[in-house]
Amino acid sequence: MTHRRSGSWATLCACLLAVTMQMIDVTAVTVALPTIARDLDGTGAQQVWVPAAYLLAFACALLTMARIGEVFGRRNTFVVGTAMFATTSVLCAYAPTIELLIFARVLQGVAGAAMSAQTVAIVTATYSGSRRTTAFALYGGIAGLAGLAGPSIGAVLMHLDIFGTGWRAIFLINIPIAAIAIAIGHRYVDVGSQYVQSGTGGRFDPVGVMLWSIGALLIVYPIIASSSLLAAVPACGIGLALLAVFAVWERRRRAAGAHVMVDTSVFAERGFSYGCVVSALVYGTFTGFVLTMSVTLQTGLGDSASTVGLITVPFALGAVAASLVAPMSFQRWDSRSVAAGAATMGVALLVLGAATEEMGRASFAWWLAVPLALVGVGLGSVIAPLQSTIVAGVRPDTIGSATGIMPTVQQIGSAVGTAIAGAVYFALLPAQPVASDYLASQQTVLFGLAATMAVATAVAVALPRGDRVPTEVARVPLMAPQRSP
Repeated sequence: MTHRRSGSWATLCACLLAVTMQMIDVTAVTVALPTIARDLDGTGAQQVWVPAAYLLAFACALLTMARIGEVFGRRNTFVVGTAMFATTSVLCAYAPTIELLIFARVLQGVAGAAMSAQTVAIVTATYSGSRRTTAFALYGGIAGLAGLAGPSIGAVLMHLDIFGTGWRAIFLINIPIAAIAIAIGHRYVDVGSQYVQSGTGGRFDPVGVMLWSIGALLIVYPIIASSSLLAAVPACGIGLALLAVFAVWERRRRAAGAHVMVDTSVFAERGFSYGCVVSALVYGTFTGFVLTMSVTLQTGLGDSASTVGLITVPFALGAVAASLVAPMSFQRWDSRSVAAGAATMGVALLVLGAATEEMGRASFAWWLAVPLALVGVGLGSVIAPLQSTIVAGVRPDTIGSATGIMPTVQQIGSAVGTAIAGAVYFALLPAQPVASDYLASQQTVLFGLAATMAVATAVAVALPRGDRVPTEVARVPLMAPQRSP
């Protein structure tokens, strides 16, 4: 019994290490973008591509990698994916040009999908019932905090300049973490714990893979590559149409008893579908905010990455504090706490937008730490309970699809948010921008992000109430693993 319990803890530890790497890599690099652009002679659009290429590759590959794990084994795919993530991190660190860095980020995104797609399924297979709920609460909390802490971690690594690696340390730090995750995963992940979907339609769904991947690509790529957002509308429309065809194709395959990439019937649950919309809007707002603020402060105002890191501390502290309090507030106010968090984040972004000119003064107005902290408080209040809200009403037979869709939605939201915020930000800058131009562009983006959070708040208000985890669930400790039938 003790051995099984320690094995389940070790399995969860390996999954947490993997998701920590993946989430930090999403946001830590944004702090380094101006420095990377200077070192590798990159343009503004190429700066946007560094995080967006990773997010887009990750989102497009995630569902396919989940199926590869079902076919070839979760443990094997997890170990190989983690090793690939470490290898591609080295490629990112030592890319000699911005073009090769972007290409390496695409490869890293695919590797990250191979790794991360297994973690959710491994946790699902290792735990059941209330233990699974508790494990996912811990998993979601760690993932959220890792993403929130990413900018500060990136700034610290650049300030330390370990062995003269500068911004490259943001990628190289993945190597020792990946090595530990591989060792634990190979030793403790149960080779028999496969959360496999039944079906008679072959081992893979190539049509579904093509429809999903091309559709997702056409939604994000034109936003970054086009000269204006209006020019991207036709391609984005085609992308949405392909995703609609994908949904119809998956429903027909499921009705025929064939394997499906996702069970689209899970979207019939209102809490799940509304929760996914809120998740996409929140993650997109977060990544767009971090990207543009980093460029404004470093490129526009000439601040160092260390200064940016210090400025993000109130944001990170607010997010951590809210994440710790969120379970209690969720038990008391249910999904209303999600709406309150989204509203808080939106109001704080609006205040920052109105006070943007204060950022350009000779000495940074440190009272801005208050709205920065409130942005973090709002984000932490949303992320921590949102995962539980999303899966609360999902049927047990669709939990596999639900847990695969959630990270995909988050990454697509992050990719789209990064692409739109970056496209708007750089499109507003003149050919030879000065500090005031950067501040004006930042103000417009902040107002847009505040409006996005207003929409997220409205959707969050419509989330079902009462679909919360019973209070006693949070008190159940993680114990021995139980396989899903």
